[in-house]
Amino acid sequence: MFKKKWKLFQKKSAAKKVDVLSDIEGVMEFLSEIQHDTKELLVKLKGLKELEKEYHVASSGIVQVNLQTQAKLLDHLLERYEFFQDDADVNGLRIKMVATEFLKRATKAGMTDLVKQKGKDKRWMMLW
Repeated sequence: MFKKKWKLFQKKSAAKKVDVLSDIEGVMEFLSEIQHDTKELLVKLKGLKELEKEYHVASSGIVQVNLQTQAKLLDHLLERYEFFQDDADVNGLRIKMVATEFLKRATKAGMTDLVKQKGKDKRWMMLW
């Protein structure tokens, strides 16, 4: 039973073709657009910081208004940060696939010393 499932998994994995150029281009696009995302997040975080400072000195009648404003800002921040995190995760996977494909090619080219060396490095073992 386990062997059958393992063989099915191997077939699916083997069938997946890594398009290294496409992955590199995707990561480059993400990195070129990252400044816009981080600038927007920084503006929102600065606003939240100011609201937090005001919260500590606000009178009881203003606290609710402050918290409602913080909630709206946090809604937007959480949404934007989720998108940012998802994009970063996807591009991290792309880099991992490119590195894995590189190791396959290096193995095929007989570069066993290099592959062994990289196999000892936690980054190359994709433990991040």
